[in-house]
Amino acid sequence: MKTDADKYLNRPIGENEDELLDEIWNSLPEEEREEHILNENYQDVKSRIRRRRNTRRMYWISGSVAAACVFVFLFLLFRPTALQDVPVYAQLDNMGVSVCNEQVQLIVGDSAVSNLGSDAKINVDKHSNVALQSADGKKIMLQEAKVLKIYVPSGKHFNLELTDGTRIVLNADTWFEYPSTFDSQSERRVKINGEGFFEVKSDTTKPFYVEIPNGESIRVLGTCFNVSAYEDNTENVTTLLSGKIAYHVPANNQTVTLSPNEQIRVDKGTNKVKKHEVDAAEYAMWKEGVIYFNNEKLSVLAKKLSRMYGIDIQVSEEHHDSRFSGMIRHERGIDYITRLVTTTSNIKCIIENGIIYLK
Repeated sequence: MKTDADKYLNRPIGENEDELLDEIWNSLPEEEREEHILNENYQDVKSRIRRRRNTRRMYWISGSVAAACVFVFLFLLFRPTALQDVPVYAQLDNMGVSVCNEQVQLIVGDSAVSNLGSDAKINVDKHSNVALQSADGKKIMLQEAKVLKIYVPSGKHFNLELTDGTRIVLNADTWFEYPSTFDSQSERRVKINGEGFFEVKSDTTKPFYVEIPNGESIRVLGTCFNVSAYEDNTENVTTLLSGKIAYHVPANNQTVTLSPNEQIRVDKGTNKVKKHEVDAAEYAMWKEGVIYFNNEKLSVLAKKLSRMYGIDIQVSEEHHDSRFSGMIRHERGIDYITRLVTTTSNIKCIIENGIIYLK
């Protein structure tokens, strides 16, 4: 089985990493450079950089500083060395970074009725009584067919199982609206503003619909897919892992069918639709506390990190379009991540009033 390091050591390389790789390599403690696996990876990277420099020159025209940093950034990020065992949030506190302390909320009507943990399931007993059962033992009685909302704040994930058996993982900074049961309805319809991974229980008599911002919707019968539809993002992105879905864009009355490992991106300003093949599993890694990013602008990556940790990260206009590719594991911690960014680029990290500034 390939490790994260193996996977990204096999990605394409640019032409300027050779000198930068040497610089970072020589800055590591001697005992780390002597480790067999790490040394072997370093030599492999060096060899591949030399071998591909000439053949890939035409693809590296602009953005050389940010692009050159990417591979070294990933090489260090996934190196097989032990990290200091410091809890992520204790580390943030030590850095002076303010962390969101909001809890996951269940909202009925206009009122928040309960704070929730990380998991909940809606049950219907033999007397048709509907209740939300949380993992910590909390039981909340609900009215049948009542519209409910879940709010997941930054720094949190939430697992929810609906009465039909559909399982949903909600990402940070996400609103999710759904009925307590689907019994009296001819279809199963929910709404999301944010990001969620859906594992929809098949029911050919009741299609499942997911409504997202910009008036778009997804129709499914039984499948697994990921939806990223934050209101402040410039595009809505849906990625299919298994089954089949039909994605409807009302602005141009266009319906696009997706098969496994296909992704659709809809520009919210122009309503332009793009469909292409991807490794769909990479777009659901956030469920396991991993952010995957591919040629991502630093401004977008900072927003993902802000949601992941429940913190505020601001990027200066000068570095908004610097791009990075790779994965970040939650347990690596912000201090480790920002040190890698600043070490491999001309970006500086400053913490003021609990906010991280990348300048």
